[in-house]
Amino acid sequence: MEKRKLNVLTVAKRVDIIEEYESSGAKVSEIAKRFQVPQSTVSTILKNREKWRKRKLENGNLREKRAKAPMNENLERALLIFVSQARQNDIPLSGMLIREKACQLAERLSVTGFKASSGWLFKFLKRHQISFKKICGESAAVDSIMAENYMTNILPGLIKEYEPMDIYNADETGFFYKCLPDKTYAFKSESCHGGKYSKQRLTVLCATNMDGTDKLPLLVIGKSRNPRCFKNVKSIPVAYRANSKAWMTSMLFEEWILEFDKRMIEEKRKVLMFVDNCSAHPKSVETKLKAVKLVLFSPNATSVLQPLDLGIIKTLKHSYRHKLFKGRIHTMETNQVSS
Repeated sequence: MEKRKLNVLTVAKRVDIIEEYESSGAKVSEIAKRFQVPQSTVSTILKNREKWRKRKLENGNLREKRAKAPMNENLERALLIFVSQARQNDIPLSGMLIREKACQLAERLSVTGFKASSGWLFKFLKRHQISFKKICGESAAVDSIMAENYMTNILPGLIKEYEPMDIYNADETGFFYKCLPDKTYAFKSESCHGGKYSKQRLTVLCATNMDGTDKLPLLVIGKSRNPRCFKNVKSIPVAYRANSKAWMTSMLFEEWILEFDKRMIEEKRKVLMFVDNCSAHPKSVETKLKAVKLVLFSPNATSVLQPLDLGIIKTLKHSYRHKLFKGRIHTMETNQVSS
């Protein structure tokens, strides 16, 4: 009977019994009565109190009924230290990154037969009370009726004379190039703070055609005309422009679209370019274009009409940020090794 009672006691309950005994100075019989467990159970818990204290210090899952041992204690401990260090340095962690790090540690520790599967990740997170937290979002009002009418009645007529390779879309996005993701895996007991967000911002213009065969070089707009990071750099894989607010302007857009039009003339192509309806995209520039037909999306429906807004720009940012915080982790680990 007592054994069955012991098995259903959670780790949290055991820790409560220890703390109650040490703080109140009550007898074992009184503690047993208060928690409605046999005296022998209380005695066993108090005898192994260091075991439960250690689990608490290691941020163990205090609600787990049975302390199931991981496949490899050394790997588990090393990965837990990595997660703790990453959070102390305000580095966001994704499931993919934790699994990738686990494989690296397993190889370093010569752990054979280890697979960082999604099932393993779930159990690791559960064992150590780690959950996915947000370190904000916003949704724009979309005129769904207008968007549906555009896609059904207007768009087919615009694109019917063009091949997929001749249908382009361009869109700007704000790019906080030092800002890490706002969601992370973190211990449930942890207050999830990500540190001060960097407000250093660029504007990036992305453009590609419908079948993905022509991804135009990014147009990056910053504040400094001669950034220090460009010193001794002979060439960069993007076009770079600058103004005081790092924004797209009608002058910059006109320069960019005319350059694109010049290229299309040289290639003897007639193309369609979709852009959103904003003041930086003046319709008047169309009179200067010879090979490009400029089409502005309907207002208040861009987020559902513009192809680049439907995951392409998000994927670009995701890839950039993944490389960014892998670099941060490398810096964190290098500094700690050197220290």
